[in-house]
Amino acid sequence: MTTRGFTFVADEPHNGAVGDGPTPTEYLLMALASCTAQTLRQYVDYKFDTAGDITVEIDYHEPQQEGAERYLQRTITLSEEPDPDDLKVMHDIAERSPVTLLIQFAWSVRTEFVGRR
Repeated sequence: MTTRGFTFVADEPHNGAVGDGPTPTEYLLMALASCTAQTLRQYVDYKFDTAGDITVEIDYHEPQQEGAERYLQRTITLSEEPDPDDLKVMHDIAERSPVTLLIQFAWSVRTEFVGRR
């Protein structure tokens, strides 16, 4: 895969092998985590002199029973304890990060096949 001159490898594990790169699903989860961290970093760098480290982990929860909800669990860890009011603002900012909004609002995928280009 290439974009803007960058090249990436995506792969699916086969026969117990790890694969040559992240899976497409892992790329999606990394996009959400990195966008969240970068959006929060911009805010805290503007608001505070030092805000510490920001770590974002994303887990995909596949339903174990019929009718259960599929969801992404985002866990944000801050190395410094912010004021509770600042934490609420940070939560709101994380909820409005660009990839978060894309995932939340892009609820349908429309597919079209075209001939050779």
